[in-house]
Amino acid sequence: MPERRSIGQILTRLGRISEADVARALEYQRDHGGYFGGALLACDIVTPEELEFGLAAQFDLPYVFPEADAVDPEAAALVSPEWALAHMTLPIMETAEALTVVVDSPMNADGVSELEEMTSKRIEMALASPDVIRDVIRQVYARGTAVEEFDDQLPAPIHLSEVLARALSVGASRFGISTRGLRTWGWWEDSGTIRRRELEGLWEAELAELLDPAPAARIQGLARAEWSGVIVRGGRPVPVHVDYLSDESGHEFLFRLERPQVLASRRYDLPPAGIVQEIRMMARSGSARFVVTAHPQDLGHEILPHLPELLLNPSWRSIYINASEQDAAERAFSLKIPTDPERWAEELETLKAFRFDVVTVDLAGNVGDWANSALDAASVAFLLWDQQDDRTAAHDAGIRWELHIEREEGGALDWSLRRLNA
Repeated sequence: MPERRSIGQILTRLGRISEADVARALEYQRDHGGYFGGALLACDIVTPEELEFGLAAQFDLPYVFPEADAVDPEAAALVSPEWALAHMTLPIMETAEALTVVVDSPMNADGVSELEEMTSKRIEMALASPDVIRDVIRQVYARGTAVEEFDDQLPAPIHLSEVLARALSVGASRFGISTRGLRTWGWWEDSGTIRRRELEGLWEAELAELLDPAPAARIQGLARAEWSGVIVRGGRPVPVHVDYLSDESGHEFLFRLERPQVLASRRYDLPPAGIVQEIRMMARSGSARFVVTAHPQDLGHEILPHLPELLLNPSWRSIYINASEQDAAERAFSLKIPTDPERWAEELETLKAFRFDVVTVDLAGNVGDWANSALDAASVAFLLWDQQDDRTAAHDAGIRWELHIEREEGGALDWSLRRLNA
């Protein structure tokens, strides 16, 4: 078997680095430790993409740019989105003998070993950028959780008002109507997933009653139109912006809510869209458990009760638990439990019967005594953790993710989501 070439040899042979670059990276590695590839990055000699391409060549792996539409849904369904994100490993194609997976590193042995054991198939690896893999995971599983699923027959058409009710109940920021020939569907966005239901034939009259001004005068003879209006539901006006498109194949109405920002959104910088999408994806899969760390520490106490509003669907029922005088968020039910830590586990146990969707917990003391009870209180949990405290109790309780929030100079918030290290 030929000897495997080093990453330095490969990149030199490709003409990407020089002998002087190698010497500079080796000097950095001697002073700081770590891998040679990391030294190349630290010295700005290569880009992450160039290093990943070199690693793929070193291990004789294809370097790919996967697209969500090309991923085999049955292969992706072998693992949960939480597992795929945690291992940076996505199954993309399955045959009778082999399973092809995209990984972020040729050293990614844990995920590959688990898939080998799970499927009893040969695992064929391809290498891709971690950013690319994250993006594809988001797209694949958002698509996979999608639309309304039914067994043998399609459901009966529903009223437009029911589509509106469903859209508003999940906090959709946009919903719409699509017509093709004689069929019309109502759709709404639910945490990144588009859901659709066929509409009853009288939907046009219903829209004229719900929307002010009615659309007829706005779209007559036009292929494109837009205007601001109000949808009245239950006597309550909901401001919307309406976009309309028409051609020989059908019509499209798009409604976007024009509601003021909620208080938390005004007070805090929202996390990057990718972090929000990943947390929502894990929440839908039922495996959303996080420790929350913050710098400065007071920021954690301040922002914790607002996390459900900032990160999740506003229709989810949340409860904020603390043993101090910290104010809760306007949209969260708040429970102040006794200050005696010996009673915390008992108090938390009583919450299970209420079946909250989200729990945020700001307690101190011996976390191992109450962490499991807190996690049982809801399917999604955020536990405030001191940065200096050991993560072992959290890891032992089954938490695998850490959400870190840092207030930068000038007041802006920097958000990061990372795998929890025990």
